[in-house]
Amino acid sequence: MRRLILALILLIPGIALASSGGVELQQAGNDITERASLQAGAKLFVNYCMGCHSANYVRFQRVGQDLGLSDEVLKENLMFSSEKVGETMSIAMDKYDAERWFGVTPPDLSVIARARGTDWLYTYMLSFYKDPSRPWGVNNLVF
Repeated sequence: MRRLILALILLIPGIALASSGGVELQQAGNDITERASLQAGAKLFVNYCMGCHSANYVRFQRVGQDLGLSDEVLKENLMFSSEKVGETMSIAMDKYDAERWFGVTPPDLSVIARARGTDWLYTYMLSFYKDPSRPWGVNNLVF
């Protein structure tokens, strides 16, 4: 039992360092009182990110409530394939196709934001750089 506890004590700092990625996180500067900014961010997410990334643990209706949007405005501006405002923010891309096209299924960003935090996600988005040795020509400092 003592060996197990000692092993855990020695391994936990290593796990924490390995998960950090070695990049200092930048402050996302979120301001939940700036509704116009949050609405613009939701529109940007739906128009650009949801082509590949889902947010399966978020419902359109909840986004509308949080951003002060009526169901009609929500449907016109953020819902392009869903019929009901109570649906989750899922995508049409099949997991098999995603793995074939990208080598991996793009992660659900509602999970990433919850697990790693908005500062990590913000830093990740700003950490891409050109890398001709990579299949897509880009790489990321965070990964």
